[in-house]
Amino acid sequence: MAEPGKRAVAQWRRWALANLGPFAALFTTNFGSAWLILAPVVSLVATYAPRRLFRTYFNLFLRRRSRRLLNVVDPYVTIDISEPGGEVRYSRYGPVSDNDSTYEEVKAYLSGAAREQDARELRAEGAREGNGLVVSMRDGQDVADEFRGVPLWWSSVVARDVQGQRKGDRRFQRLTFHLSHRALVVDEYLPHVRRQGREILFSNRRRRLYTNSKSRDSYYEYKSWSYIDFDHPTTFDTLAMDRAKKRDIIHDLDTFRNSREFYRRAGKPWKRGYLLYGPPGTGKSTMVAAMANYLDYDIYDVELTVVHTNSDLRKLLIDTTSKSIIVIEDIDCTLDVTGDRAGRPRRRANGGGDADDRPRDSVTLSGLLNFIDGLWSACTGERIVVFTTNHVERLDPALIRRGRMDMHIEMSYCRFEAFQTLAKNYLDIDDHDDLFAAVGEVLREENLTPADVAECLMAARRAGSGEPSPCLQILIDELKKRAVEKAKAEAEAKARAEAQAKAWAEAEARAAVEANAAARDRAMATHSNV
Repeated sequence: MAEPGKRAVAQWRRWALANLGPFAALFTTNFGSAWLILAPVVSLVATYAPRRLFRTYFNLFLRRRSRRLLNVVDPYVTIDISEPGGEVRYSRYGPVSDNDSTYEEVKAYLSGAAREQDARELRAEGAREGNGLVVSMRDGQDVADEFRGVPLWWSSVVARDVQGQRKGDRRFQRLTFHLSHRALVVDEYLPHVRRQGREILFSNRRRRLYTNSKSRDSYYEYKSWSYIDFDHPTTFDTLAMDRAKKRDIIHDLDTFRNSREFYRRAGKPWKRGYLLYGPPGTGKSTMVAAMANYLDYDIYDVELTVVHTNSDLRKLLIDTTSKSIIVIEDIDCTLDVTGDRAGRPRRRANGGGDADDRPRDSVTLSGLLNFIDGLWSACTGERIVVFTTNHVERLDPALIRRGRMDMHIEMSYCRFEAFQTLAKNYLDIDDHDDLFAAVGEVLREENLTPADVAECLMAARRAGSGEPSPCLQILIDELKKRAVEKAKAEAEAKARAEAQAKAWAEAEARAAVEANAAARDRAMATHSNV
């Protein structure tokens, strides 16, 4: 039985050598070349396989324990806040620059600490807007800070930028603190730093006076607001007004400015409304300028006559910033906000004429109310809304109720305390024994506005060469003359109004008579036909 098996094996060997011989020769010939290529790879795998296995084991099992040991040796954490990069992002409307302001806010915050502490190598840079300077640490300098009893350290660091398209070095503000204070630093300290930095940057910039552009015809290249630098010299010290009333307004503004946490806790938008009313020339616009200078706020002067729709009005509100005063002057003249809405006829569904026949795309009282305290009014914080009017009695009660216009300020005629302020402004005098009393007597008897008195002071200053006594005597004569002219003008205006009212009454009476006659004629004609 063994012979057939051996014979089969011998036959298979002969067949293999006959058929696979060329492939075996090829393999034998090229094996040396293949080994020259594979040998380094095999050697690399053999050399580094244990190291890779060790790293895998370390990452899975030992890293967490080693970190705990490292925290015992070095329990401090660092956070780097880098200056904005040079990359440019693109939107569907074109390039969009990187406007992250965190680095600038931190640098502004540290400017105070850098000036007060031992950092002796400083760098001063001009503020982006205004004439102020931002003093910061030079590279490699350190300053210490403290927040709620926790010590912290800041340092200015420069590192090579290896990410993105930016070439060269990038600066960092590096914060170092103990590991146990991580939650306090991240949740409270860093937001505090940003808020304080924004305050400093905002105080260095020039204030602005904005006005709204005409409602857009197309989406592209449209700006809701245009502005100029606001440099009005009026302050509460130079504002001609009763001193007690000025103190009340200043106290109210201070309370509002310092009540951020109160408004958040109460669930109210951080805003406040002021209604300024009184005769023309009593200083309503000047009051707005004094408020802006006192609070260091921008002013947005809304011209409602160029706003087409409620939607456009809402977009204007969205484009305003915090720390601003939104002003609508002569509110009763720019929009139909007078009378009682319940007593007005409603707009007809078919577009028929009536007393409320306004275009459907116009700004309405409802849109204005939503502008003041609707959902969209909370889109930005720390904002004041001011309405001015000469006729407060004409305004709709819903517009000026408490909660919308929180404080009603009457800008009245010039009295003695207001005159004292004007005398200090124009003549640089605080008192005059005889002539001040005479001026006060004239002002008690006559209703003259601060604008009237200021104009008389200018005339007296020119005629009296700036000397107090001659100027005051001329002022008294001018005030008496102005009072006579004003009384005459008021009498003439009253007479014209009475004559006009009489003419209207007569015209209405004639129209009524003619209407009755026409009705009788129609009735008689109908009776004759019957």
